[in-house]
Amino acid sequence: MSIQEAAGRNITLVGTRLCWSDALLHCRDSHWDLLSLGGPEDQEMVDELVARAPFPLTSHLWVGLRRSLSGSSWFWMSGDPMDFTQWDEGSHHSSPCGGVSSVEPSTWRQRSCEEHLNFICFTGQTEGVNKLRFYSSTRENQTRCT
Repeated sequence: MSIQEAAGRNITLVGTRLCWSDALLHCRDSHWDLLSLGGPEDQEMVDELVARAPFPLTSHLWVGLRRSLSGSSWFWMSGDPMDFTQWDEGSHHSSPCGGVSSVEPSTWRQRSCEEHLNFICFTGQTEGVNKLRFYSSTRENQTRCT
């Protein structure tokens, strides 16, 4: 299921449930990347997409949120700047992966990277931005995380 954004990007809600790294690789193979949210208008598009989902969703959806393993700073895997946040007050996990709520509009939460969640991809590279590289040993062996 997809929505065309005003900025020319398509966002796609994927019905398959994958761990964060497999969701990232799926989006990079089939679209452009896991979704990055640049402002309230992007979050509204996500809320609209979730409200129209034709299939049952997990409580959270993977997006391209990632935390630095050596610190507490968050970034988008797409390389887009982290100028906007919507963290849920209860988000205090030690996981470096983040997702958006599908039940409480406009909130983000840290989730265990191994959780199998639905996810949102986008198509249409942001001009002048280079997505971050991601290495996965599971990809080389063609196995999925558990």
